[in-house]
Amino acid sequence: MNINFTKEEYLLLLDIIYIADWILHAHSVGERSETKDYSALFQKLMIHAKELGYSELIEFYESNQEYSHTGVFEEESAALGYLDEFEGDSFWDELISRLAMRDALIALKVGSAHEVASELLFPALSKAEEYWSKEFETFDLNRISLNKGPSSILH
Repeated sequence: MNINFTKEEYLLLLDIIYIADWILHAHSVGERSETKDYSALFQKLMIHAKELGYSELIEFYESNQEYSHTGVFEEESAALGYLDEFEGDSFWDELISRLAMRDALIALKVGSAHEVASELLFPALSKAEEYWSKEFETFDLNRISLNKGPSSILH
């Protein structure tokens, strides 16, 4: 099989590879054996950067025998902007979701979502999500503080 890309399409593909690689590996410590097939495909695609005139964006590193995005790529690519946007949105969604679950469980006087029927949990969860969404939309993190009560011992 042969797939032809224009130079512009290849550049978009490099952005997509960067985004996918970041999602797979940004928070990993060391190698991830379960993502090696993805990494191999990324390497196979980055090999062609030089022949398409993008040698300033992808570089081969002899030390680990791998291709990687260069600093120039990171400065010029739209990928980092998309990743920043994704991280920001994910942060707020996850924070709101976790705080809402905590507050819903407290309001329902249960320790786990499994202990309560969904027809009771979902309204409580929805109410708490709405509260936290409005809180953060209005005040960002400015009114958030840690309550260091007697039972809050960190190990």
